[in-house]
Amino acid sequence: MKNKEKRVGFHSIESIIKNNPHKIKKLFLPYSRDDARLNNLIALSESNGINFEVSKKLKQDPEAIIINEEMLNFKDLKNFLIESEKDELSILILDNIIDPRNLGACIRSAAVLDVDALIINKHHCAPLNDIAHSVSAGGAEIVRTFHISNLINCIKYLKELDIKIFGLSEHSEKNYTENDFTESCAIVMGSEEFGIRKKTLEICDSLIKLNNNKNFKSFNVSVATGIILAEVSRQRKC
Repeated sequence: MKNKEKRVGFHSIESIIKNNPHKIKKLFLPYSRDDARLNNLIALSESNGINFEVSKKLKQDPEAIIINEEMLNFKDLKNFLIESEKDELSILILDNIIDPRNLGACIRSAAVLDVDALIINKHHCAPLNDIAHSVSAGGAEIVRTFHISNLINCIKYLKELDIKIFGLSEHSEKNYTENDFTESCAIVMGSEEFGIRKKTLEICDSLIKLNNNKNFKSFNVSVATGIILAEVSRQRKC
């Protein structure tokens, strides 16, 4: 059953209107604003046939009530991979991200760097809630996201399709710049504190690290995600 949820902020709402306008049920605009940003949102809403109301309760940011569509699952992922016309796919796997803000930031990087699919370990990851949506700045409306119950079986399936699995680990001996990301691959990111879970690490084809600093090794997970995805994108544009 579809549930109604709230989205707040210009980035998120503009992205919904541009990519999934059918999801918006009600749009509320701040009463106290009359500037270019608001006028652009009004024009975008009108061009997409979306009605809006002005609310005195809102001070700065618009709000939208949306219908949250059913989450995509493993079956949907299989169909996507079978039907994809791209020769070289770029996939991000989030194994154990606990903070919804980090989840949102990872999604934002995935959107900016043209990731084809995001796989979230359904039972070991923060929910894709209002906070994550807000931090993603509209990226959650762009990135095709699949929620998977059994990540190990999912990774095995990806490997059967010759998609190479790279896991980020500060304990790896191999630096990320020494790897070839030009063919279809999936990047696995682990939790903020403990990294990728042991069973997930064991099934990766290769483990890689981001730096050689022996005194302070770890980045914030969302920063690390941006770095590695940027390298994947860079190699493919060379």
